[in-house]
Amino acid sequence: MSGFYQRIRVGFIIVFGLMCLLGITSTSVQGKEFESAHVDRVILNSEINSASLRLLTRGLERASSDGAHMLIVEIDSPGGDLDSMKSMTQKILASSIPVVAYVTPGGGRAASAAAFITLSAHVAAMSPTTRIGAASPVTSTGSDIGSTLKAKITNDLVASMTSIQQRYGRNIPLATRMVTQASSYDDATAIREHVVDLGAPNLGVLLQQLNGRQIRMYSGQTVTLSTAGVTVQDVSETPVGVLYTFLLNPTVIFLLFIVAMVGLYLEISHPGAIAPGVTGSIALLLFLFGAGSLSPNWAGLALMGLSFVLLVLDVRLSTHGVLTLGAALSLVVGSLIFFDSGSSGPYSGAQLNPWFIYGAGAVVVLLGLTIVVFAARVRRMKARSGVEGMVGAHVVALTPLTPEGRVRYQGENWAATLDSSDQIVDSGVNLEIVAVERLLLHVRPVVTYMRDDDKIAPPD
Repeated sequence: MSGFYQRIRVGFIIVFGLMCLLGITSTSVQGKEFESAHVDRVILNSEINSASLRLLTRGLERASSDGAHMLIVEIDSPGGDLDSMKSMTQKILASSIPVVAYVTPGGGRAASAAAFITLSAHVAAMSPTTRIGAASPVTSTGSDIGSTLKAKITNDLVASMTSIQQRYGRNIPLATRMVTQASSYDDATAIREHVVDLGAPNLGVLLQQLNGRQIRMYSGQTVTLSTAGVTVQDVSETPVGVLYTFLLNPTVIFLLFIVAMVGLYLEISHPGAIAPGVTGSIALLLFLFGAGSLSPNWAGLALMGLSFVLLVLDVRLSTHGVLTLGAALSLVVGSLIFFDSGSSGPYSGAQLNPWFIYGAGAVVVLLGLTIVVFAARVRRMKARSGVEGMVGAHVVALTPLTPEGRVRYQGENWAATLDSSDQIVDSGVNLEIVAVERLLLHVRPVVTYMRDDDKIAPPD
């Protein structure tokens, strides 16, 4: 097992080195110099989750430190999880620089949690053929939630929406209907009814409209925007952020667990393979990194870990595949619990398709049973190497055995003694090894069955 733990350490070192390299790259990107007359831009065009929160935080920090006139947040998102949404709206509302949310491109949307983020900005704008709204709380599967819990969440979200729209002097009744009635508005309606502030066909026109506009900040200070002739600097995601976003996908997290389980299982069942052990340990570390961001039910993870233990035990014990079936059941149930609880609640993000879990369970059954059958056959096979492999092999007497002498075994000259001390055989007689004592072979004549009287006698 020392080699197994060594491979886990190697996997950890590889992952740690990769993180350090990405961190160095991230630091070098952050140190880039920007022009003085510019605005920063962040593009949120995916699920609202902790990765989106990281990107927005990075954009706000960059804009505050590099002299940007404001931060533009371009939004095209179906929504996401509630906790990330709350953190993002809080950061925007408390920002020390002006923040402009722009729903774009055409056909895009700021739905569910993204609607709150859009309206929390100091200026909310939309491009043609975009829409905003549908912010009613739902479960992780998109269905309705219990009446009592829904009432609590809805009242809290309505209060938050009312406070935001009141602060910026926008339409409160229509905005709250996004929460209470799941209303959604196209750009023309949202602009006309003053749910948002502005409409602009592109970013250039939006900057022209913003020039000279006065913004009241959280501190009470009034800031006049100066956006004429400014350049736009994109605040892109760092390599670490890209990896982090990738690892937040539930499908990727589940695949990492399967790779880790299969890799470590193959390493334990076939020690010395190296590649499966290293691959499995790396996948395990990446899985734990990604799973930690889901706030899941750890009881589900315990069941998933139990499936791995059962697979290993089925190779060591003669259970005829029963533990493998139990491992598959534990994996399926544990995964359903783990990933459902990890993304439950209103404004949930990407989900893991249950059929994907069922398919992985079937693969685990096939793989486990194949290895169990192979291991059972190996245990039943006659040993072909070492002392056990020599017992039962045939040798030829090189000298008379009285009862000691010399025999030829696989072209080598060995010392031998007859198993029965009262026997004597001549040279050239075929013998059978019955035991091995260091470099001395215990042999006996090869016997045959006589047809006449079924008596056993040595050959002539």
